[in-house]
Parts: sequence; structure tokens; C-alpha cells
Amino acid sequence: MSAILYWSCTWSLLLAGIAADILDCDFFDTVDLTHSFKFENGSYRYEDVIIPARLTGAYDYRILYGGSREKVPNHIRGCICKLKPCIRLCCHHKKLMNSTECSNYVDEELTYNYALNITLRTGKMASKHIMNEMIIQQDLPMPCQIHYHLDAELYTEDMWTLFENGTLLRHYDNAFLSKQDYCFQPRKSESGESYSVVPYNCVIQPSMTMAYVKLASVVFMAMTIGTYLWLPLFHTIHGQCCTLYFLSLMVTFLLNVASTFGVFMDDLMCLVNGYAGYYAAMATFLWLSVISFDVWRRFGLHPHREFCRSIGNTFLYYNLIVWSSAGILTLVILVVDQLFPYSSDCVSNFVPAVGVTSCWILTDGWSGMVYIYGPICIFILFNVTMFYLTIRNIHVEKKLRPKVSRNYEDKAKSRNLASFGLYVYLFVIMGGCWILDIMAFICETQKIFKQFTNANDLINCSQGIIIFLLTICKKEVLKTIRDRIQPIRTSGIEFETCTMTQDCHLMQQIN
Repeated sequence: MSAILYWSCTWSLLLAGIAADILDCDFFDTVDLTHSFKFENGSYRYEDVIIPARLTGAYDYRILYGGSREKVPNHIRGCICKLKPCIRLCCHHKKLMNSTECSNYVDEELTYNYALNITLRTGKMASKHIMNEMIIQQDLPMPCQIHYHLDAELYTEDMWTLFENGTLLRHYDNAFLSKQDYCFQPRKSESGESYSVVPYNCVIQPSMTMAYVKLASVVFMAMTIGTYLWLPLFHTIHGQCCTLYFLSLMVTFLLNVASTFGVFMDDLMCLVNGYAGYYAAMATFLWLSVISFDVWRRFGLHPHREFCRSIGNTFLYYNLIVWSSAGILTLVILVVDQLFPYSSDCVSNFVPAVGVTSCWILTDGWSGMVYIYGPICIFILFNVTMFYLTIRNIHVEKKLRPKVSRNYEDKAKSRNLASFGLYVYLFVIMGGCWILDIMAFICETQKIFKQFTNANDLINCSQGIIIFLLTICKKEVLKTIRDRIQPIRTSGIEFETCTMTQDCHLMQQIN
């Protein structure tokens, strides 16, 4: 008998737990019935709707953003949205949103446009009065801590569509949001004369994976810069240009990572971060072009090499060109932003809009092509041209060089492999990664080849690691580092490691 009672109690508790949640009903389709009238048959009356007992259940939790549950006192809820269309409000219908939170007081005199266009299951659109024809859900927790409203009145990309089942379509990325991801609340129109209900949706949090990869790249670039400053091997004009290229790229990554982690929350600091990041990015590509030109000047102009090397203050000229050009480009976007405030019309699609949606230039429209990828295309075209002219001259010079010994013929294959490694090195340094970046931008704009875009993001964010492997993790560089730490002495004579310039090293591979 005791065993029967034990199992009966156990199964009763299990069944009670199963019956607690309403079968086939989303939590966000329910309302709290604690203060509603209950009939003898177990049904409830909520406003003018009778909720049958089969659509009610006991709940001791509420669902927060992300699906996490918060423990609350046990209460009865009803799946009212199966009986009448619902609209979820962020807070009380007589309150306004104060930044990202509900205001503390109820404004009984607040009036607004209660009409809301809803797309029915038949595909037709109907205008419904939210107070008379819909059930207002205003006791659900906020969708998230950080959210923003879709301002379709000001921005065409903020257009949205509300369906009868409560799903919201966000037009700019074709995302379908459930009621767990958004809520409505009255907001003053841009003219300031009236109020209307607008959807507030959660800020799309970017994936932090690439931010951590960039952070690792910053560490490797710092090690690369330190090595370039330490070894005499890199104390040349070419090495100094490479150092400034690495430094500009590192600063660009640092500012981008800081923005991703929300370091610059203040509006002014966000603008400073955006313009400084653009300046560093343009300086990065300009130094890349200078490196390409310098390599071609030293190895592509063989008949005039001695003349080119006799030019004084070359590094100073390079600095003047790079920093002033980057400054001019940054000044252009600053002036355009000040003269043409961003709006949704066609002209404003060419506005940089720094700080409008992020602490960076708006890259979703034509502004990204004009101010970011346009200059990048020009720089990369210049770099590829320099690359082609350099390897063509190297190839021609090798063909014209006579074979003076059998030993030279035996070593031809190994030297060809070394030359091939040099070609790959030059190609990567002259912007191979950035060519992929432009291709990925086109794919992302056309919403095709998502896998290629993801792979390019990983390569682009790993540039610091790639540069470290290509420039520092080489046999001769590692040998130089080892010899500077532990000088080699043989037969009482100290042999210094090869401290030839990088140009000399490249010429050895070519010759």
C-alpha cells in the first residue's frame, strides 16, 4: 500500500509539472491572469476575452532575453494570443521610453496614433486599433538591455512589417523577429507634433570571435615591430617603411577592437575613434603602396638603381606623402559629414556617416565603396602594377645573366624556389589579403558566397599573425636573433651574423 501511495504521489507531481505550461503555447503569447476573474469551469475573463481552462496554466518563471529563465512567484497565465491578435509593448501604454528604459511615471494625458498596419494570414494588410482590436501585453520583461527603435519615418532602411502571428520583419537584413526579440512603445515623431507606436529591437551584437583574432594579431604585430626596431637587418628605408606599415595596421586593429568591445560609448569619443581609425586605415594602405614603390625602385629599375639610391631624404619624403595624404582623405570625410548630415535620401547614401550606426564609416551603402573600398582599389591597383613590373624585371634580368659554371646550373632549381618564395612574399606584402577583402565586400553586398566572406574575415583579421610568420619566422632572421643573443665565436675569432640589409638579402635570392 505504501509503495502504491509513493508512486501515485510521484506521478501526480510529474503530471502537475507537465500541465504547468500551456500545451503548444509560446510564453510570449500569454498574459498574467492573477487579477482576472475566474469562472467555476476554470476559464478566465481578461478584458473582453474569455480564456478557456485548456489555455491556462501555472507558471513559476518568466523568460528573459536569450531564453534564460528567471524564478518568479507561482501564478496563472493564459494563452490569449490564440484567441485575439496581440501586440507586445515594452512597458505601460501610457509611458514613454527614456533612453533604453521605461519612464518612471504614467502620463494619463498621453495620446498617440493607435492605428497599426498588420499583414494578415491572407497576405492582405489591415489597419487595427491597438486598444480596441488587439490585446496589449505589457507585463513581459524587456527584450534586452540595449535596444534601438526602427525609425521608418526618417530612414527607409528601417522599414518593418508586422504580421498577424506577432512576427516582425526587419527589412534592412530580412530578419524575422519573434515577440521575444522586440516590443512596441509610443515615440514622438520627427516633427515633434504627434506620437506613434514604433518597434524597439535588440542591438545586433557582433561576433566577438574576430575581435579576439584581431587582438591576437595586435600582439603579433607588436612583436614584429619590436623585432624590426631591434635587428640591424631591418634598419633600412624599406625596413622602416615596413615598420610604419605594421604600426598603422596595429593602430587600426586596436581602434576597431576597442569599438567592438564598447570602450568608446561617449558620442564624442565614438567620433574620434571613427576618424582616427579611418586615418590609420588610409595610412596603412598608403604605406603599403610606398613599400611596393620602394621595392620596385630598388629591384625593378636595375639600370638606374644607383641613381635611385643616391636620392637624399627618401624616407622623409615617404613620411610627408603618407601622413599628409591620409590627413587629406580624413579631412574630406569630416567635411562631408559636417556639410551633409546623414538621412535616408539618395544623396545621403554617399555620406560617410561616422558615428551614426557605429564608430566607423557606414559601409552598408555606397559610402563604403566611395570612402573605403574606392581608395583601396586604387592603392591595390598601384601595388599590383608595381608587383608585376618588379617580377618582370627580375625575370628578364635572370634570363640575360650568363651561366658561368656547371655549379650554377646545379643550383638553378633551388634558387628558382627561393625566387618563387620571394614572389609570394612580395605579393602578400603588396596587398594580396586586401584584394580578397574587396571581393568579399562585393559578395556581402550581393549576399552570395557567405563561406568565402567568413574565410576572408578570418584571413583579414589574422594579418598580424601572417605578417609575423612571413617576416620573422624565417631561417635567416631567426639565426640573426639567435646570434645577437648568443654571439658565435670560433677559433678566437668572432664572426658576426649577416647584418646585410633586407635589400641585399633579396638580391642574393635573385642572383
